Amino acid sequence: MLLSAKTSALLLVDYQGKLMPMIDGAETVLNRALLLAEAARLCGVPVWATEQYPQGLGATAPALASWIDRVFAKTQFNAAAEPDFREASAAWQGRQIILGGCEAHVCLLQTALGLQSLGWSVAVARDAIGSRRPDDKTAALDRLQQAGIPLISAEMAAFEWVEHRNAPAFKAVLDAVKRGDTRSNLL
Repeated sequence: MLLSAKTSALLLVDYQGKLMPMIDGAETVLNRALLLAEAARLCGVPVWATEQYPQGLGATAPALASWIDRVFAKTQFNAAAEPDFREASAAWQGRQIILGGCEAHVCLLQTALGLQSLGWSVAVARDAIGSRRPDDKTAALDRLQQAGIPLISAEMAAFEWVEHRNAPAFKAVLDAVKRGDTRSNLL
């Protein structure tokens, strides 16, 4: 099924300042998250984020913060189990939730599976997720696939949200894609 900006929502899981420097390939993961967030904003897709125990792991990485519409602090690894998030997400009824986040094998995985168990349609941007160890990310990807959760890329989402080259957001999304390959010093 193709994504549509009208029926999508983006959830960025735990891209936090004290966690990101420990993530394998962190700069690439954050670049892909930025592409998702910017494309979502340009195409009218709501963008939410979670922060796992922000008192200890810090706030969302500053590079992402300006793209986020709403942030949810959480203590459970599965954001879908948090009462505040569950109540607010009712506004997303009928939308497909696109996920990116860290750590892939803990909070991202549990949130994806939790949302799926609640009946949400979920897809994960595989290039916008990370773990401290590559093997843990691989295990998360394997488990997501076994659960039937589609794995996509940030760029796939961006261009599916745009739909065609004559769309008002096309040029800006294309520019974001090009910038995404050259951003650095995001951590």
